[in-house]
Formats: sequence, C-alpha cells, structure tokens
Amino acid sequence: MTPYTVTVFGATGKTGRHVTRQAAAAGWRVRTAGRSPSGHGEWVRFEWDDEDTWTPASSGSDAAYFVIPYSHPGAPEKAPRLLETIAAAGVDTIVLLSTLDAENAPDTDPSRATELALESLPVTSAILRPTWFMDNFTAGSFAAMTDAGEIRLPAGDGRIPFVDARDVAAVAVAALRRGGPSGVLPITGPEQLSHHDVARVLTQGLGRPVRYTPIEPHEFIDLMISKGFSRDYGLFLAEALSDVASGRLRIPVTDTVARTTGRAPYTIEEFACTRSTMG
Repeated sequence: MTPYTVTVFGATGKTGRHVTRQAAAAGWRVRTAGRSPSGHGEWVRFEWDDEDTWTPASSGSDAAYFVIPYSHPGAPEKAPRLLETIAAAGVDTIVLLSTLDAENAPDTDPSRATELALESLPVTSAILRPTWFMDNFTAGSFAAMTDAGEIRLPAGDGRIPFVDARDVAAVAVAALRRGGPSGVLPITGPEQLSHHDVARVLTQGLGRPVRYTPIEPHEFIDLMISKGFSRDYGLFLAEALSDVASGRLRIPVTDTVARTTGRAPYTIEEFACTRSTMG
C-alpha cells in the first residue's frame, strides 16, 4: 500500500518544523517543499518565484500544510493561485495557517483572500487561526529583547492567551488526517497572560532576568527598525499590540487544542522549561 503522504510548505518555520516531525511520528510519508532540504522528510524542490516547481511539489500527496511567507516579496499575492495548483494536483486535504483576525480583514487582505480561495476549492480544508506564539519571545520577533533581558512592547497591561507553536502543529496534524477536524479552528493557549506574566515565567524558566517594560508605539516602531525589521512590519505589530493594550482586541481562550488532540495545551511554564533545556 502507498503510505499516507503529506507535503509541508514552510517546513523550516515555527510551526512547519513541528508539523513535519509530528507527521513523521504518525507514520506518514512526509515531503518538505522548499528551496533546499530542511533536514526532515523527503525534500521536493519548490520556489515561490518559479511556478514550474509548483505542480511537481504538490503531486503525489494526500494532504498539504500551507504557510504564507509574508517576508517573501509577492508570496502573499500568489498564495491563492498556489492553493489552486495544489488542489489541481490531486491533493484532497489542505490545512492553511492563517491569522487570528483574518475574519475581520477586507477580502483584499492577503490572509483573508487566501482563506476565501481555499474555501472555494473542492477539497477538505481547515483554516488555523492561532493567537500570538510563545515562541516569538525565544525564536521570533522579540527574541533579541528576551536575550537582552528586557521585553519592550506597546502592550500595556493587556492580556493574551499565548500559544506554543507545538500546539498549533498538533492541531494541524489532526486536521491533516483523513476525517480530521475541518473549517475554521481558532487556537490559543490555556490562559490569558500579560507580558509581565510572560517575563516572570521566562525569568524562572531560562534562569536569567527578563523584565517587561511598556513603551509607546512610536518608540517600538523605531526599535523594530533598529533590529532590522521593516517599518511596515513594526507598524503592523504596534497597531495590534496597541489594540491589546487598549482592550479593543480581546482574545478568548478556546478549547481547540484539547478538543482536537486529546490533551491540554502547553502552559507558559512548560514552554519556558522546554526552551531552557534546549539551551
């Protein structure tokens, strides 16, 4: 029998690397689509800028995990067309990593446009809408701040149910299965946390001082630019964090992780301890 085959687009990202490992642990044949081998699974060449690679990268799979690389010029606009190619190649199930607030975005927004494109295709689909990742503090946008011992964000005392990327991947793998959950899946961690809470737990888990200092949006944007991020990205994050600070953005805790995986989501304490053991 041909093994159940899953192709992972974005296999080196925060969630994609965990999807790859968890899918392999499930006994599936895993193909990683990218410019170079990811170190896990069977590599198949894929280039966003070379559409001749799209169909070969998609063919021969039962399911696909799809992530939009927003930092790659042109990729967000091409994403709906790539989804069409994946479906046309015979893939029956597609799981899309989207964003928390995509449902409130205009139809022209890349995240929402990609969601709508997926929903229009003749495939089984799941749209993951996770909250902010715990991983951003150790391997993402705010990692340099954590390393420096001070997290400086315009989030005030707002609270967010931060989620571990491993939990997002676990929901994705559940949705990639035949008969798995489908539709829109909002994903959060187990509790609402302020950034003061996050800093306290990181201090304990990492074994070194980390504090949180609320700052003004304009100061945050300048800080992000100084770290090499674009002004547009800094502005995007500043607006979202300001909405958290003001209470305009309220993110309720969901039971999606427990309901789809059969276990509780990781706590911030478990996340911090895991990261400390990883060095």
